[in-house]
Amino acid sequence: MPTVTEPGGAAVVTAWFVDDGDTVERGQLIAEVQAEKVSQDVEAPVDGTIDGCVPINEPVAQGDPICSLVSDGSATRGGGTAAAAAAKPSPPGERPPSSPAARRLARELGIELSAVVGTGPGGRITEQDVLGGVRTPEDVIPAVGTPMIGLRAVVAANMRRSHRETAPVTLTTSARLPDDASTRITARVVRAALHGLTRHPHLDGTRDGDRYVPAVVTSIAVAIQTDAGLVAPVLGDLTGSSTDEIADRIDSLAVSARHGSLEAADFEGGTFTISNLGAQGIEWFTPIINLPQIAILGVGAFAVVPRFDDDGVVVPSRLLPLSLTFDHAFVDGAPAAAFLASVVGALEHPED
Repeated sequence: MPTVTEPGGAAVVTAWFVDDGDTVERGQLIAEVQAEKVSQDVEAPVDGTIDGCVPINEPVAQGDPICSLVSDGSATRGGGTAAAAAAKPSPPGERPPSSPAARRLARELGIELSAVVGTGPGGRITEQDVLGGVRTPEDVIPAVGTPMIGLRAVVAANMRRSHRETAPVTLTTSARLPDDASTRITARVVRAALHGLTRHPHLDGTRDGDRYVPAVVTSIAVAIQTDAGLVAPVLGDLTGSSTDEIADRIDSLAVSARHGSLEAADFEGGTFTISNLGAQGIEWFTPIINLPQIAILGVGAFAVVPRFDDDGVVVPSRLLPLSLTFDHAFVDGAPAAAFLASVVGALEHPED
């Protein structure tokens, strides 16, 4: 029985390529599933007859089946082998090189992919390439009352789950940036967070039910806004990385995210998340915890404000707002505040 294999959250079936009662062969493409992280093609793990397809755009929990496959009079049940086979990507070359999201959008807009030139890696067709063939903005702007579908629906489901299952508390403070630290803010905060998590590991990990699982390697995810919705790919092991190297990694992931070419591996192993709304002029906010992690750090827009120096002279000061949301069920306020103070210290004195 093909199942949802997205860890830690819900997914939705965005397209069925078969109907109940259809006979399929092992390896045949049967559906497209959109998780918060990536779109994925689902293939039949065995020969059989399709039965009980879940409705399109209805959230499906992790491990739940999306249909049954009746083979030789018996239904194929969920299991590691069947689930793994169902989640295996289709072999390249069988269809035009395009992202699942691009194929879905092309179907919705009635655009032939053969007429679209791909600008993604290796000529892969992205959502932006498909939208380039749309004649008017009205063709892609949803009407009032249109239900959420695809990535937007999955993000909404997982945000509600985070709200239900956590006891979120948000602490706010500001860091006084050095005069030469007004660029590559996200990378600077990532480096400061690495410093803070090393000293306060209680915020560096994930939850497994009511059990805290500490991080083996600190892996920070960074929230990136795309036209399709918000994603949070993981930067990976940044041990020894400079601010410039971290910034380059963030830029690379942002390009991939906006081209729809991120892979499942880009989301694996995250233990802490950073979300920067400074470019939108936001100062403080309450970021939502990225389950199964237990904390997230929000970054606001830095501002130049007057302050008195030690001699009583008014001088400019660059203040960066920070908002830390943590799950109070796993972390108390004092250690969370100590972590935030450590981040501030690393931002204000980056060479210490």
